[in-house]
Amino acid sequence: MATLAERLAEALQERGYSDRGAARELRRRGASITHAYIGQLRKGDKTNPSLEHLQALADLLGTSIDWLTGRDSVPETEDGEGERQQREDVRRGLEELGVTNIAQRMNGLSPLSLSAVAQMVEAMRAAESLDEEDDFENL
Repeated sequence: MATLAERLAEALQERGYSDRGAARELRRRGASITHAYIGQLRKGDKTNPSLEHLQALADLLGTSIDWLTGRDSVPETEDGEGERQQREDVRRGLEELGVTNIAQRMNGLSPLSLSAVAQMVEAMRAAESLDEEDDFENL
């Protein structure tokens, strides 16, 4: 069974995050975690993070806590790069609108569900006669 350290190192590398970059993004999202602590987790020096830290890391890395801790063998978001990019585009758009809770809850949704969310947003914008030509139309 894979360890938290192994899974965390794998996911950070796959998503292009350094310890500092991950900590910076997590702090931007409201989690209190340092790059030193992420490094200790990644190296296996620390092995018992809080549930809050685990959830923040899983959300950031687009996976589940179960996968991150080695309890699940398949990453939750083992999908194509296009689908992963679609998920990130939708999440970023929602975060820009100030609905980060909704954006965080989108973690793990299928491409079909992500497409449905984007269509609902567009339908709401059309119903309220908002400009349909802005950046969110390609979500």
